[in-house]
Amino acid sequence: MLCRMHLAPFASSSLASRLGTVRTLWPHAETIFTELQQEMARARQFMSSFEQLLSSQAANAVERAPSTSAAPTQGSGEGFSICQDVKNFAPEELSVKVVGRKVVLVGQKETQSTDEKGSFSYKYEALKREWDVPEEVDAEALTCSLTKEGQLRIEAPRLALPAAPERNVPIQVSPAAPQLGAASEEGASGKAKA
Repeated sequence: MLCRMHLAPFASSSLASRLGTVRTLWPHAETIFTELQQEMARARQFMSSFEQLLSSQAANAVERAPSTSAAPTQGSGEGFSICQDVKNFAPEELSVKVVGRKVVLVGQKETQSTDEKGSFSYKYEALKREWDVPEEVDAEALTCSLTKEGQLRIEAPRLALPAAPERNVPIQVSPAAPQLGAASEEGASGKAKA
């Protein structure tokens, strides 16, 4: 049977010197924390290697993906301009709409084929992109053009600000305020006279 002395570390060093080495069922706190720190270091190392693996796979996926990205080109005075790769779609399979302050591009393509063995295949491709039109751009004047290389360009000019009419701004003259230096001198000379 175990007594209380076996389960807890010694509180008094004099008791420890009389009994000698006593073994307890509980490991020392330093041992537990050292093992915990080692496990945390291994977990951090695993997470960093996992993060590197994910980032390298993401970079490879971006390199292998077909170029369907949009390149917004907005500069001072240019307005709104988007270029989207849509070479997989025919012009009649594309639709561009303005919904509020958003431009929505939708592409849908269906392909059916039968091979020499009589097998039937059906393929459906869809593309949907949305862009916010800035407030300073005229969404009503939006235009689209498709190049032979399959690049869809969506453009809208900046809003033309109305010329401000010329007007004179009156200058208001406020009454002269007493200066601080003159008021303090008058106050000091008034005290001297009294």
